[in-house]
Amino acid sequence: MIRVVLVGIEGAYNLGVISRTCVNFEVDELYLVKPSASIEEALLYSAKGRSFLEKAVIVDSLDEALKGVDASVATSAKGYSPGDVLRQAVDIETFTSQIAPRIGRIALVFGRESTGLTREELGKTDFIVSIPGNPEYPVLNVAQAVAIFLWELWKTRGKQSLNIAPSAPREEIESLISLVNDISSAVVSTPEKARRAGLVWGRILHRARPSAYEARVLKYWLYRVKGKLGIDQ
Repeated sequence: MIRVVLVGIEGAYNLGVISRTCVNFEVDELYLVKPSASIEEALLYSAKGRSFLEKAVIVDSLDEALKGVDASVATSAKGYSPGDVLRQAVDIETFTSQIAPRIGRIALVFGRESTGLTREELGKTDFIVSIPGNPEYPVLNVAQAVAIFLWELWKTRGKQSLNIAPSAPREEIESLISLVNDISSAVVSTPEKARRAGLVWGRILHRARPSAYEARVLKYWLYRVKGKLGIDQ
């Protein structure tokens, strides 16, 4: 299941074109977080995407838009920045070919045309994905970014091996992250460093998409570590 999430979409034309593109590539759901664009005007540009846009879910926060998915991925023109925990991007081909096939319900999050996503919003997603382009001007129009991302996902459909272990449910991965956070709080010197370590481990675990069996083994190991450290269970 693919859900496209547009945060603060500003242009009616872009919204209409994105709706058409979602229909082109069989997107299941469209969520709009506090849209600035006129829905009525966007319908004029939506063509065969009109009924899809009319069914869009409008919410007040990104948290609401991410409910019910197994993983969320944001796109950003600033994909990588040394030392910035939020800017450790995966390239789009790696994501669509190696990671996405193991995710059941996925949300693709796109930011505002003018300012993109805030750091707080980036921190709510599980992955950052970059779309390679001219390093001197890597910024894409949001409708272009949506089209490229959906096309890359579309290419991998039908090529997925049936002999791939499904990833653990999101709840299991979040449980692992919670255990890691408990350990980090006990062994890291400051709350900020513990928070950063937790965020890094969260990104790694979501990117790795461990199977249900692997998640159980990791959980057992993390509980043993907590016990050895004398951390309350």
